[in-house]
Amino acid sequence: MINMTKIICKILLTILLGSNFIFAQNFSIKFFPEKKFYEKHFADAIAQQFSITKNFETPQWFGNIGAELTLTELSIMENKFQLSVGSTVFNTLIKTPGHIQVYTADYLVDFYLDKPLINDLVGRLIWGHLSAHYADDGILELNNYSISYVRDYVGLAIQNKINAIDGKVYGSLYYNFHNEPMLDKKITFALGLDAGKEIFKDVLLYGAIDLKFKSEVNYGTTQSYQAGFRFPFGGNKNFRLAYTHRRGFEERGQLFNIKSIKNNLGIYFDF
Repeated sequence: MINMTKIICKILLTILLGSNFIFAQNFSIKFFPEKKFYEKHFADAIAQQFSITKNFETPQWFGNIGAELTLTELSIMENKFQLSVGSTVFNTLIKTPGHIQVYTADYLVDFYLDKPLINDLVGRLIWGHLSAHYADDGILELNNYSISYVRDYVGLAIQNKINAIDGKVYGSLYYNFHNEPMLDKKITFALGLDAGKEIFKDVLLYGAIDLKFKSEVNYGTTQSYQAGFRFPFGGNKNFRLAYTHRRGFEERGQLFNIKSIKNNLGIYFDF
């Protein structure tokens, strides 16, 4: 009986060591990889970003402080994955002589899991949280009333790179498992594309479109059209100078059910 127990233990130990060896041979991890699998949606108003833009029609500026950081790249049995995190504070600033007023402040945090699929197709799983607020004394001065605007969501996105035009097309679907104030409106989906052409060394002229369809406003749209210059400086990092025309329902949470037309000029740092 004792001998049989020893034999079984040896067999289990051999299997365990063998499986660990096989796994070690087929597993690798890289921290903070330079190249990202999934690229930024340039025209998306709430893409993770570090930017400052000026609205032509009003004294409003939009100052956004944030970035998306790829933490790890995993290789498991010839399958590659990237885990990333993004966080941004989106601020609306009203600049009047001698005074800057912070009108709205929206907070966005996303976690991403990206995987190359076939050819230049990449898939992305998303878990995120967005909450929106008025700030400073904007509520009283502009006769607005604060609401509780919160979205906790999961999402699935597909992006196909098109190297011939230095661009991409994408589609995204989001499900809000908790959202206020429209408790029964759960779905948002988006479509978009961009394309660029090098006009000087390391200077690209580009255009981008982002369209969102939101159940919280009965599938009304937020439409963003952007054109500008892109200056790549390694990996997916860019400096951009761009004009954006945006129309439809607001991306700012406190104003989510208000339609507007905005024309902005801004600079963007893509990390």
